[in-house]
Amino acid sequence: MGVGPRLGVIGALVVLVIGLSFAFASSGVIEDDHERNIEVPEFDDLTMDLDLKVAYNDDDIFWRFEWDTETPHYYHDYLVYEDGQWERYGASMVGSNPEGVYEDRLTFLLDDGSVDGFAQYGGYMTILSEEMRFYTDQAPEDEVQAHLGEDDVRKFLPETREDPDDWRTVRSDDELALLQEQGYFLDLWHWRAHRSNPIGWSDDQHVLDYRYGDEGESPYSTNWDEDAETPVLMFDPDQTGQHAMDWDRVLDMGYDQDDYYYLTEEIAVDFDPDHDWQEGDVIPRRLLQEPEGSRGAIFAQGIAQNGQWQLELQRALDTGNPLDDKALAHLGQYDVAFAVHKNATGSRWHHVSFPFTLGLGRAADIEAERFEGDEPPWDDMEWNTVTLFYPGQVGFDHARSDDHAGAEEVRERVHISAGHSEADLALYAVEGEFGDEIRLHWLITGTVLAAFVLMIAGAMVRIAAVGRRVDEDETEEATR
Repeated sequence: MGVGPRLGVIGALVVLVIGLSFAFASSGVIEDDHERNIEVPEFDDLTMDLDLKVAYNDDDIFWRFEWDTETPHYYHDYLVYEDGQWERYGASMVGSNPEGVYEDRLTFLLDDGSVDGFAQYGGYMTILSEEMRFYTDQAPEDEVQAHLGEDDVRKFLPETREDPDDWRTVRSDDELALLQEQGYFLDLWHWRAHRSNPIGWSDDQHVLDYRYGDEGESPYSTNWDEDAETPVLMFDPDQTGQHAMDWDRVLDMGYDQDDYYYLTEEIAVDFDPDHDWQEGDVIPRRLLQEPEGSRGAIFAQGIAQNGQWQLELQRALDTGNPLDDKALAHLGQYDVAFAVHKNATGSRWHHVSFPFTLGLGRAADIEAERFEGDEPPWDDMEWNTVTLFYPGQVGFDHARSDDHAGAEEVRERVHISAGHSEADLALYAVEGEFGDEIRLHWLITGTVLAAFVLMIAGAMVRIAAVGRRVDEDETEEATR
């Protein structure tokens, strides 16, 4: 075989080996694994923008938010009549709900400087264990019940534990009460597209040794009779024109925000077990009700239109509830960190932000505008845009550990933005969830590339040898 054909064969081998190496490197690395509580967003959805404006008058603070959404999700947690029984759809689950019956949400944590580290690390301060809810190494329910009296480990703050690295070491009730009296908690504004928005409210919560609802009555309760295994209430047909919704219409996203896709006390009657229930009838599992006490401090109006959510929130600057709300005032500066749930996801499947300063009448990352009257001058105000990112299973416990190259900076309270961008942290989060797979495929790729280099080297040696033989043959022919 001549040199030209040999080079052609080698070229084909080069193309084949390079193709195989890329195939090994990319195939099967990023695959959702619900057995390990893993589902990650598409690459283009690892970050998102959130636009916001803030204003205040002598009495209240007002927020306006906008963010893009291909499909707004305001259905949530339904009971569906199937084969003579009522089946639940919309419980908390790994990643996106396939039927689309999990609500969109916007939340933010607010502090007045009382929680050390929150100004630098935001929501990461509440994630202190690899055994938290829906993590790959989620703590067993019986163990959590024994230590917390709850089903799972959720957000908590470091000083609520005798050992911040061990969620089990909760301080005594007296110590927790003292911490709370000193303002050591985070105010959590929790807007829900289904469980509060239709009746004009946002949920109001706080984080201490766990994530709690504020004092008072929740904006929702559970519409389910455990003994009868039926709903407690159904739609009032005289007011709503229906006994139930239709499952096929739910799956087609056929109920808009002007329809009865939710259930309140005003449009409900007692469930009738003798009604001629049909396959696919749907009754909301959540009953909406006007919140009371401190939990009913935040008014809300959220509208999905033009491919985005448009949301307004309003709350008194000082609610008079110092144990679960942070009081705000003119010339005050505060710390805030945002999160958005979209694409029918719950639990940890959200996008989060860095912490930002909020100034009322003073310089800050986000400056609230003071105004006179009842309505903020929204049209005259400029938007603030913050970038949110997918955080994965990375928490403050990891940030402080020797496994993190920047642990010393964390201990010195260097702001998170000094060493990371939002996009960096999103990729880091994905890498952390698929670390073993990524290392394996890099090993495979490295092995294939090493073999490729050896093949090329061997081929070049053979080509050189063939060239020498050709030269020798030509020289010998010329001397004859």
